[in-house]
Amino acid sequence: MLYFDNASTTKISKSALDTYTKSSELFYNPSALYLPAVKVSKELENARNFFLKYFNADKGSTFIFTGCATESNNSVLKSAITRKDKKYIFSAGEHSSVHNTAKYYQELGYNVVFIPLKSNGSIDISKLECELDDSVALVSCIHVSNETGAINDIKEIVRMVKSRCRNALVHADGVQAVGKIKIDLTDLGVDYYTISAHKIHGPKGIGALYIKNINKFKPFIIGGEQEKGLRAGTENIPAILSFKTALEELKIKDYTKLKETIISNLNCDYKLVSTDNCVSNIISICFKGVRAETIQHMLEGYDILIGTGSACNSKAGLNRVVSQLVPREYAQGAIRLSFEDVTIEECKQVAEELSSAVNQYIKRIK
Repeated sequence: MLYFDNASTTKISKSALDTYTKSSELFYNPSALYLPAVKVSKELENARNFFLKYFNADKGSTFIFTGCATESNNSVLKSAITRKDKKYIFSAGEHSSVHNTAKYYQELGYNVVFIPLKSNGSIDISKLECELDDSVALVSCIHVSNETGAINDIKEIVRMVKSRCRNALVHADGVQAVGKIKIDLTDLGVDYYTISAHKIHGPKGIGALYIKNINKFKPFIIGGEQEKGLRAGTENIPAILSFKTALEELKIKDYTKLKETIISNLNCDYKLVSTDNCVSNIISICFKGVRAETIQHMLEGYDILIGTGSACNSKAGLNRVVSQLVPREYAQGAIRLSFEDVTIEECKQVAEELSSAVNQYIKRIK
């Protein structure tokens, strides 16, 4: 089976799985006061400190561990969106956990603004700049698009926002950025940053949220005093320590040669969605007059697994992000190839089978 849907999820690594299994024996509640529990609490804090150091976090900042990136994103928005006389700005290319939450608040009457994307899939910074004024309370922009792989210049966005909107907070969803580009939180200057374990060969069910200033954050989940009082609920120690292991063994790699191999071996009519300023492990590609789901199932018959965009929206019909960038007749045929440790020959095979499937489909409907 050839797996080309790593942006959806990754296989947990052997080391991360071993850590999860072994640390499951550390079943004591880290909030308890007896010695075995205190030792677990120390393991938890060691992991938190590792995350802070790994991402070069600001002094005085913290990471809290959450159930997933969706929870992290929701936590930021529900903390920041509090007043109807303030403005809340989002890129039009956000993950559904941000986009749909923003739409929810918009329907409640909050002043929510979506900034359109440029043709390459990144946020239109010039249009963002036009929306910046003293009423802005939050700007949220995905770091790397989960749909197209387009990279947004978060550092420049933070600089622009902070220079024009004195009290505005900036959040970035970094789920697809971790392991693909270097992330230095102090350099980026963000107030919040979201990451997830299962995108980097860690376990599912564990995410983390960087919080620059805990005094500006209001907890989403209320209850006990876990996570410095910022996220109630007993911590998932095996998942947290497994997440740490996944980060420890993570290496940024360049997949450009693999990407070029796939594109150069396509033998059908296609349209690339994002062609520049993208991560090297994601290809978003469209086929005119083709239904992506059909192509996906055709390739599955050849033991090749590909995506049709974000797995969170795989049943939602037309791809929300891609449909902003290409005509409708192409958007309905949008697929996403996301890959890691595959060979040149496997990339050629995928390109050839994909081309064959598309050509067969088109021949049938004519």
